[in-house]
Amino acid sequence: MRRLALAATLLLAILAVGCSHQNGAGPFSGGAAREGKVGYVDLDAVVAVHPLHSQLQAMQDQIALLQQESSLVPTGMTPEQNAAYQQLQAALADAESKFQNDLGARRAYYEQREAQAISQLQASTLGANSNAGGVLGGLQQQFGSQARAMQQEALTTLNNYRNGLFKQDTDHLRNVQQLIAADVRGKLAQKASQLSSAQTAYQVSVVKADQETKLNLQTKLQDLALSDAQRAAYSAQLKAIEQAEQRKIDARRAQGDAEMAQYEKQLQAQASARYEAERKATSDATQAKLVARQKQLQTEMQPQLTALNGKFQTQLAAANQKLANNPKYQAQAQSVHQQMQSGYVGEARKASAAYEDTRKALVERYSAIAHMQFQDNQALSAQADQVAAERRDLYQRIVAQVQSQIQDIARSDGFAAVLTNVRGAGTAVDLTQRVEKALAALGTATASPTTTGSGGP
Repeated sequence: MRRLALAATLLLAILAVGCSHQNGAGPFSGGAAREGKVGYVDLDAVVAVHPLHSQLQAMQDQIALLQQESSLVPTGMTPEQNAAYQQLQAALADAESKFQNDLGARRAYYEQREAQAISQLQASTLGANSNAGGVLGGLQQQFGSQARAMQQEALTTLNNYRNGLFKQDTDHLRNVQQLIAADVRGKLAQKASQLSSAQTAYQVSVVKADQETKLNLQTKLQDLALSDAQRAAYSAQLKAIEQAEQRKIDARRAQGDAEMAQYEKQLQAQASARYEAERKATSDATQAKLVARQKQLQTEMQPQLTALNGKFQTQLAAANQKLANNPKYQAQAQSVHQQMQSGYVGEARKASAAYEDTRKALVERYSAIAHMQFQDNQALSAQADQVAAERRDLYQRIVAQVQSQIQDIARSDGFAAVLTNVRGAGTAVDLTQRVEKALAALGTATASPTTTGSGGP
């Protein structure tokens, strides 16, 4: 993909050269240019024979070796050596974490100092209150204060409305509770009266059923001629009848009490359900009213907040415009930024150097403990990245030389366009060997930096 991008760049450059002579000036003013003669160059082949290609390949080999070494884990270690290696990795990870945290803290410190200095500079330039955090801080504070006042007023209104609804609900539910309780008491009294009447009627019927027998026994007991045995027998019969009557009456009373208790339980359940239904309906209605009231307040407040924000934005834009048109402020702000940047970069370099020293010391320490030489994989990876950057720079210089030679040949021979890495280009003329010879004639001494960049294969 990078080669294709470079090829497109070369093509555009050559086309630009052709266009610069389309009015008849320069080498392209001949018939060949008017005929639109096109050439092509095999860029890979040209780079492969460049005098510095061996250096380019050596760098690539070094990168591959470093990358391979950075990914290797020592083998054949004893348990003690393996333990030392694991401890080394943990110590390196801890050192890296501390380094990153320290670097982040330093960056945050300088960013905060820069923000404070810029705020004070803005306030001084605009004549604002520096204690309010500069012009932006002052405007934000003013906007925030007014916005909070609006919100607080709306919140107070909503709270008062909510409290009023809650009081109405409390009074309403208390009244509902009293009405339901009165209804339950009335129904219970009515039921108790019915059961009492039924109990009395049943008691009379039981007594009446045995009344003749009991009168006969009582008449017999009034006979003075009765023997003691006869009197005891008649008394026992009379007592047995009375006890049987009492058992029937008690059983009927217990049945009535159970029926009364069940009826009361049923009424209480119905009363609870009625109250809960009313409470939920009341709560839902109140919640709907609160939501509607809140939306109403938001709708009423939105235009005010919009107008307030518009005023804030207008003031902020005016302040920014004033700062943008003030060369002295711009120079001072740039100076502040450079000072803070320089301070941070300086400290970052010191921290980075200390971090590298720490890693080296850890590698040496645990290597001594394990009696074998460990390596710092991160250092190897960083070295590989550095070599890769140098290789990219060298490749860019080689391509720049190739491009220069292609342009010279195109101008001298009247080519309207020269393509790179395009095979089977119809009638396009292959200029690859000519470019190779031109580069060979230059020698390695001409491979000095002509461009900088980060591209490359």
